[in-house]
Amino acid sequence: MRIVILALALILSASTAHAEEDRLFRVSLVAAMAAHGADLASTEFCLGEGTCRETNKALARFSTQPATFGAVKMGIAALSLWGTAKLHDNHPKLATAINFGVTAFFSGVAVYNGRQTK
Repeated sequence: MRIVILALALILSASTAHAEEDRLFRVSLVAAMAAHGADLASTEFCLGEGTCRETNKALARFSTQPATFGAVKMGIAALSLWGTAKLHDNHPKLATAINFGVTAFFSGVAVYNGRQTK
């Protein structure tokens, strides 16, 4: 956790060239989408195994319908990443930090889900 906090602090305090900032933001978008995908895959797997349940009330109603669940989950992910892309226009460092925070959170969820299936 300290590493994540340190990384976020460095991102927020670093004065980088515009091109580097845009590149880092694109990396943060890809990382966040990958983390959302890992969460989706690990959740679908443990739901199928019967070793976990969806705790997000907005998604729980779809937990018995894998295709719908995946479409809604990734639709929500796309909408949130679109929001950070819009935020990036005026607050690039904040948008990048949010994406890396989302990455850390959903990566943690995926690891937790993976541990439920053992």
